[in-house]
Amino acid sequence: MVQAFAATAEGTDTLGSREDAAAWLQAAGWLPAGAALSSSEHNALMRLRSAVRDTLAARAGSPEAADAAARLTRALAEGRLVVTAGPDGTIELASAARASYPSVVAAVAVAIAHAAYSGAWPPGNE
Repeated sequence: MVQAFAATAEGTDTLGSREDAAAWLQAAGWLPAGAALSSSEHNALMRLRSAVRDTLAARAGSPEAADAAARLTRALAEGRLVVTAGPDGTIELASAARASYPSVVAAVAVAIAHAAYSGAWPPGNE
């Protein structure tokens, strides 16, 4: 999902408008049906996507990688992640935010965390 999110800028920008972005995020299961993005949320989404793309493209140890990683860290902070414990002992990451956009950010952050845990982040590590 992270690579699909990053690839939305290739060819026709599928996140180019607030409406298109909301539709893509809803199809991905990252935004509730009927939810919309404000202009500032859409701008933040574009910065998040850019930071993900730049982080994926940057070589570890390069100045570009450090800048991309810092921008990604700042963008992901809006997700307000918490660790939750289930009655069966399962541990999950979830968003503590009640608003739609921070939940989108949390979904991206969780997807990145799962990819990193599995060794698939950054791509090429598998």
